[in-house]
Formats: sequence, structure tokens, C-alpha cells
Amino acid sequence: GPLFDDVAHREDVPRRTDLGDLPNYRTHKHTLYGMQEGKCNGCLVLFPFRNFSVDHVVPRAKGGNDHMDNLQLLCTACNSSKGTLSQDAFMAKLKREGIRA
Repeated sequence: GPLFDDVAHREDVPRRTDLGDLPNYRTHKHTLYGMQEGKCNGCLVLFPFRNFSVDHVVPRAKGGNDHMDNLQLLCTACNSSKGTLSQDAFMAKLKREGIRA
């Protein structure tokens, strides 16, 4: 019989199961602050630690995970502006708005 009779088409993004249990992504805030040297990964402005939010480079709503490689710090304004945009789309938006070169 046909090879693909029982294929199911999914519209949602499957949840990754190969990363094991990850700590809450907020536990990485101090590490990210050091890596980014206190600069927002959006507007590149220096901010105090308390002014940052941990952001997902690839939003969880679009299949992103809480792995350290997918996390960054954004200032409050950039985090609000980014919303569920991908990092590439957000960078393009900042360039259009004259915030990034």
C-alpha cells in the first residue's frame, strides 16, 4: 500500500525534547549582563542591571527555547518593541527607525 497513509500535518511548532530540563531562563540574567557588557542587544545603550529583561532571540511562540544560546538582554523599551518578532525582524525594525545603523 501507499507509504504515507498515516501522515499527520501539524501547524504548531513541536516542543523540543532533546535539551533535557533547563533552569528557568531568568537565572541567566547575570551571565548575560556580563556577556553583553551592560549593553542592550537592541539599541546598544548601556543600562543598569535592573533595567533589563531576559528576551528570547527566537520567541517561544515561534519554537524558541530557554537554552542560553537563545537568550539575550533587552532594555524595557526594546523588549516592548520586539514583542514576538524574530531577532532579524527586530533588527530590521530598529534600522528603519534609525536606532541601529
